[in-house]
Amino acid sequence: MLHPLSVQFGRVAVIPVIIISLLTACGTNGGAQDPEATATATPTARQLLQVASDRLADTQTVRFSLKVEGDTFVDKGESIRLIEADGELQRPDRVRTTFKAKVLVPTVTIQLITVGDQSWTTNLITGDWEEAPEEFTYSPAVLFDNQKGIGPVMGRVTEAKLLGDENVGDRATFHILAIADQDIIGPLSSNTMIGSPIAVNLWIDKETGDLLQARLAEPDTVEKDEPAIWTLSLFDHGAKVAIEPPV
Repeated sequence: MLHPLSVQFGRVAVIPVIIISLLTACGTNGGAQDPEATATATPTARQLLQVASDRLADTQTVRFSLKVEGDTFVDKGESIRLIEADGELQRPDRVRTTFKAKVLVPTVTIQLITVGDQSWTTNLITGDWEEAPEEFTYSPAVLFDNQKGIGPVMGRVTEAKLLGDENVGDRATFHILAIADQDIIGPLSSNTMIGSPIAVNLWIDKETGDLLQARLAEPDTVEKDEPAIWTLSLFDHGAKVAIEPPV
């Protein structure tokens, strides 16, 4: 999943051109627009998803925030309920995250650093760094995984359709609605999201092709008090990030 810098910068430069080409194909004729051609110039949802997936594959670092509604537990004993998270991802396998979670009743803040196959969290009582307990199952590093991450997931959704243009913050985006089975979304959420179909909303930057936001929603049919809805925001694509073990 780690791409040489020469490849990274090559594709990063090309992808916005792809979008421009898709938007303008057959759109001009000696400086005058052809109305029929213009009507077909907007890229399809599938084309946009492919561009965004390729773009993310070439992104070496990104910052993220995650808001969680409903029941999502990050431990096998279902005593730690995830509320939100924010952090940084660095290819190929490093992540630094701060979680907010409910443990029984109180809301606590937990920090997590993952480097390769090792993870450390802050102790709930002392705040000191220690090896992450085995029952702490969720690591946002999966978001960058080249088999199960958000990039490959964009290529596996079905019934994708372009809903129109929307703004995410100050960025103009394409909004795409699709669905995916549990076996596709499950690994991305460390198998905390269940049920099929899971609704997938994606917002892709119209200028750069970057994925800026994804919202995943469990179906109402799941056996939970509150089906989960995850809203993931990605920003600062390619920012300088350095993640090191805390101890």
